[in-house]
Amino acid sequence: MGFFRKKTGVFGTRADSYDLLKAPYAKFSNLPHPYRRPGKKEISPELYYKKLGQLQNFPTRMLEDAITILSSLNMMLLKPEQRLEITKMIMVQIYPALAIWYQKYQGLENSLPESKDRRVTLTVSVKALEQLAVSYMHYFRELFTPASRRFRKQSAKLTAIGFRLMEVFMLLQRVRALRYQKLTRSEWQNCNQLFFSLALHNAVDDVYKLHGSVGIRAERSGRDSRKDFLNSSVRKLYLSIQLFGLMDVSTWPTRMFHLPDAYLDYLDGEGLKMVFDDGQELKSGFLYTDLYQDMALRFDRPAMKHEPAVQVDISGLYNALVKDHEAIAKMKFISDFDASKLSRPLQRMDEEERVPILDMMLLALQPRKRQQQRHAVFSDDVMKVYFGKREVMHLLTDLTRHDFREVMRSRQFVDTLAQQSSAFAEDDELHMRSNWRMVNFSTGGMLLRTRETDFSNPVQLGHLMAFVPEDNILKSTLGVVVRLQRYDDGFVEVALRCLSNCAEAAFLFKQSEMKTDQGKAVIAYQDLNDHWYLIVNPAHDFVPGMPFWLIRSKGSRVPVRLGEIWMAKKEFLIFEMRSPGLQ
Repeated sequence: MGFFRKKTGVFGTRADSYDLLKAPYAKFSNLPHPYRRPGKKEISPELYYKKLGQLQNFPTRMLEDAITILSSLNMMLLKPEQRLEITKMIMVQIYPALAIWYQKYQGLENSLPESKDRRVTLTVSVKALEQLAVSYMHYFRELFTPASRRFRKQSAKLTAIGFRLMEVFMLLQRVRALRYQKLTRSEWQNCNQLFFSLALHNAVDDVYKLHGSVGIRAERSGRDSRKDFLNSSVRKLYLSIQLFGLMDVSTWPTRMFHLPDAYLDYLDGEGLKMVFDDGQELKSGFLYTDLYQDMALRFDRPAMKHEPAVQVDISGLYNALVKDHEAIAKMKFISDFDASKLSRPLQRMDEEERVPILDMMLLALQPRKRQQQRHAVFSDDVMKVYFGKREVMHLLTDLTRHDFREVMRSRQFVDTLAQQSSAFAEDDELHMRSNWRMVNFSTGGMLLRTRETDFSNPVQLGHLMAFVPEDNILKSTLGVVVRLQRYDDGFVEVALRCLSNCAEAAFLFKQSEMKTDQGKAVIAYQDLNDHWYLIVNPAHDFVPGMPFWLIRSKGSRVPVRLGEIWMAKKEFLIFEMRSPGLQ
């Protein structure tokens, strides 16, 4: 049948075709049922066009009005063409506002707390896209049929609207990601329903022009100037959405959101390849999805298999990333770096960001099994959490002082504030809900949850942090913020990668500086495998192999030598540290 039969030759009998036709196509999740008949003014595209046009200089108000119009429209019993005409007009009217805000906020790294302007503009953008998706789904569902002959009569309309709906899903995913949010399960399922419905009739490769470049690219390259990169198809958009979800890009720095798409564009169809699922065990490099799936591509087939289903071969993309990784390592080894030898998507990136992002992408393309068991936490124990290298250094320095009781007395106010993510709150109830609570933990990480307010303390991806139990500040744990995720209920989760339960403030001196006061404040720690590391300021001109004297918290002096850079972040570098005298 269509895409499945033509591309793979799997369906060779009428029985197979009949079974495929029985699948519930275009059965979108959580799609409201229209129930009322509209008045004449409610179906006037001219009236709506004029109303939205008057608000072009007030984009937030324009989007709010668009949401009101679409919400009402989605409850009306309308002829498909009436619905489509108004929906298309609204999409064209609001797209410029979406483009301006996306470009603005992709260039401004997000953090906690989220500014009011950012929260309002992006929230209203998401709601507008949600209502657009509902309107397009109504139209698609009314016209779609699994019967080939009947589909062909409406194929031009359905393929065009299918493309627009997939574009809306892509925009929704990207705008949500600017707030550290992901597509919902129903949105993933609807995305799959749309793709498989069109794939049934081999209607996923027709080329259409996107409304603009929102969410697909941060900048144009030389090759882009020679071709119209806005041309796309349902298949390309679908694979872009799947890769964005698979790589968990919503947890990345926003300036890197374009990178997965840039690689897909660079590999020109060879990065991800789609084949029909044969029901056999998934081979290495092949991922799975089906008509019902409510998540991104997965590395295993679910126990309850649904048809139709497809596998996606990711080996082309994986091999390209490995090639870049090896090229960088080779050039570093011979101290002769030439960025032009790398894939085009990496050439414009900052040098220090290339290896970390490649590591992150390669990890996302491999099946991962949790090495440490995750334990849920059901108590209401409050954590004290300290974010940022400066706060962590102050904590570790205070813990080494001899007058410990006096230190604890002087820290009482600071440590009390560390129990809440917000220093202030509008009322007592909100203040209590801003406590840091542990959701779950494992040997290698921890998940914390709190209520976000306008007064929340700053938290960013890549922040160094320390957390301690409420009742024992001596049991501090060092970690790094690796993921943020906001929820619509106002809460936010912060995922932490644990570095060590054994960290201390120290000083690092060059051998020629031992009799001076020019030592550099650092953090030394021992990881769970008894390896030692140093956390230093990126502004210091340190390179692997340099010898130093490490002055530890109790006054001992140890000769050390820097190993390779283990982690590079904006506010710190972590070097491996080697010394026979460390214990």
